Amino acid sequence: MDRNIILSLFAAVLCLLPVSCGEEETVRVEIAATNDTHGALFPRGYTEDAPERSSLASVCAYVDSLRGAVGGDRVILLDCGDHLQGDNAVYYFNYVDSAGKGHLVSRIFNFMDYDAVVVGNHDLEAGHSVYDRIAEELDCPYLAANAVRLADREAYFDRYAVIERGGLRVAVVGFTNPNVKSWISPDKYEGLDFVPVDSMAARLVTEVRRREKPDVVILAVHCGLGEVDVPGLENNALYLAAHVPGIDAVISSHDHKRAAVKVAGADGDSVCVVESGSRAEAVSRLSITAVRRGGRTVSVDITPSVADVSHLEPSERYMEEFRDDWQTVYDFSNRVIGRLASPLDLSWKPDRRSDYLALIHYVQLSCPGVEISFTAPLVSEGVMPAGDLRFNDLFTLYRFENLLYVVEMTGQEVLDYLEGAYDKRITGSDYLYNYDSAGGLIYTVDPYADKGSRISIISMWDGKPFVLTRRYRVAMTSYRASGAGGLLAEAGLDREEMASRIVEIHPEIRMMLRDFIENQGNIDPREIARSKKTGTWRFIE
Repeated sequence: MDRNIILSLFAAVLCLLPVSCGEEETVRVEIAATNDTHGALFPRGYTEDAPERSSLASVCAYVDSLRGAVGGDRVILLDCGDHLQGDNAVYYFNYVDSAGKGHLVSRIFNFMDYDAVVVGNHDLEAGHSVYDRIAEELDCPYLAANAVRLADREAYFDRYAVIERGGLRVAVVGFTNPNVKSWISPDKYEGLDFVPVDSMAARLVTEVRRREKPDVVILAVHCGLGEVDVPGLENNALYLAAHVPGIDAVISSHDHKRAAVKVAGADGDSVCVVESGSRAEAVSRLSITAVRRGGRTVSVDITPSVADVSHLEPSERYMEEFRDDWQTVYDFSNRVIGRLASPLDLSWKPDRRSDYLALIHYVQLSCPGVEISFTAPLVSEGVMPAGDLRFNDLFTLYRFENLLYVVEMTGQEVLDYLEGAYDKRITGSDYLYNYDSAGGLIYTVDPYADKGSRISIISMWDGKPFVLTRRYRVAMTSYRASGAGGLLAEAGLDREEMASRIVEIHPEIRMMLRDFIENQGNIDPREIARSKKTGTWRFIE
């Protein structure tokens, strides 16, 4: 038979096959992601007058609607970290009910059918017993490729997840914030180290591309946006998008910003970057449209967006499922722990002491051997009325689960530390929680002097001389002792040196406040503020 006839017959047979190599189909997949929920699990708080707020109950309603619209087999749901801190409910299940029917956060994530969850820095702050429990209870991967064991440098958590939807293979590579050691106590991450994301992302993406053959690769990072051309340690999502080959999108978090942009990627194509703020008020969206031909993906287009969910009614099925949990936390939060004999002014003024901070200093200075106390405002306005104090009020008085560290510092280091703190305060160049003041000292601040010559320490609170060459026992948070805020750097102290300066580690400051209030029964903030032990400071004209 003529060769041309044979070729023609062969071509005709190919055309009769059910799926031609030239036949195309368009596949659409939606990715929704939460980040920095910080305990926003319920649409109201734990007091009778608590206002309505956005929460994962509204996110659940949104995701249910999305799955109903496009099909559950076309939706991927992710979380980018910081879900284990910030609210009474997570506190209760982190530290009070630690052996019940399961942690509330893992039960919620499983109920909502999350496909992967990233570990945030505040999740690590909860300690091994908590995040190890979450990793065991989740029905999906718990991601942090750059959290490695010191013993063998292997990943402690899952490195990535591969999720199939609508015939597409989507790889989600997860990273926690590598700057975490600057913020939390070493005992919280015992046995672990944290590798900078930009130093390992390209290599891991290459491995995932080779091993898993995904159609789409997403980086889900608990890092802020940062800048396109700056490889920051803490905030580098835009940099990763522009410089890591082989990725299609980056889901950012940590800095509580909102963004939905495209940047020029390392491969020449655009890479999406998306972030949805915080506290379950919005959801990051990546809408994927892929063209497949002969069973192979030949093109992928992704559109980033942020969907506000704060206006949505909470999911009824969600509220029904977790109603008893809310009631349990409500009852716990409303337990009376003492009384205020007078109102406690929570307002913050840059040029004067506050009764609120005097209370914190007083409790920290009550620890045996402590001579000087450092603390910063965690709340800046409002008044706590006289009357019963409930456990819930402790979350207003002290928002974070910081331990209290007692460290040794020379008088010169204390002075340099305060110079750095008041420079931030006077110039307004940092967050409020880095505007430390000192208790146990009498000093003045000249706001018009140059940095380095603003602070004049007159004496200790009891009139004893303050000596620059002497070592003092100083109380500060675990956050500060880890180097956060840069104030120890102002004093010339790095993390390695601080490790040798630690004298004692006390429980959480919030719990120290609880113990103090319960032991006293009735406290008068005005009387505490007048206590000589807390020292005094003022601005001079």
